[in-house]
Amino acid sequence: MSSFQFNPDEHVGWEQIWLSDDIPPRYRSFAPPNDTVVEWVEAVPSGGSILDVGCGVGRHLVYLGGRGFRVAGVDISPGGVRLAVAACAERHIAADVRASDMTTLPWADMTFDAALSTSAIHHQLRVGMVQTLAETWRVLKPGGLLLVDFPCTDTLVYQQLRRRVAAGELTEVEPATFVDEGPVREGDDEYLPHHFCDEADARDLLRDFEIIRLWADLHDVQSEGGTGKAGKWVAWGRKPLSG
Repeated sequence: MSSFQFNPDEHVGWEQIWLSDDIPPRYRSFAPPNDTVVEWVEAVPSGGSILDVGCGVGRHLVYLGGRGFRVAGVDISPGGVRLAVAACAERHIAADVRASDMTTLPWADMTFDAALSTSAIHHQLRVGMVQTLAETWRVLKPGGLLLVDFPCTDTLVYQQLRRRVAAGELTEVEPATFVDEGPVREGDDEYLPHHFCDEADARDLLRDFEIIRLWADLHDVQSEGGTGKAGKWVAWGRKPLSG
């Protein structure tokens, strides 16, 4: 049994990623949005308020603000937040962006019409994911919409991680949650938990929401490690109007 305890205040790894010259192109401030975001936001009321949980350097804040939505974002990296604010300012987008752990969102109850979290929420132990979704539920208005994704167990990456655990190269700190407990390497996020979901786990994480859609957004891949699928579970949820 691993003795791993994740301290979310240890944001050094994210600072190195967001302040480096090696940010993956798809995550940069002015990179195109996820297709899932483009489709989902059509269901959000025009001009509504949207929170990006784990906003990084502001890619989806820039896109959504440019679409006329009122945007806010939270990220654990102060450097990432500064870059997100600068990117929004460059496009003349008013954005409320704050540095915070996503398990304690610094906004009042029922603030937002919608919230999204892409490629972010799974970088925690599962209890942190539950807390983050509870906080997201809290800051949504009744009827508020959610978009979230989770890494999928039916993927080549998951199979590779399981092989690394078997080889003693990686630690499975709890079921389907993997961490590299070695020294933090520049530009590497493997020191963070990576939690993978099957459908039952995804549905359980979203149990407080009405699930509008849930699907495995997978595609075929081939790499040195073999052939298989890549992708994530994607979910649209809604905070119930009552209860």
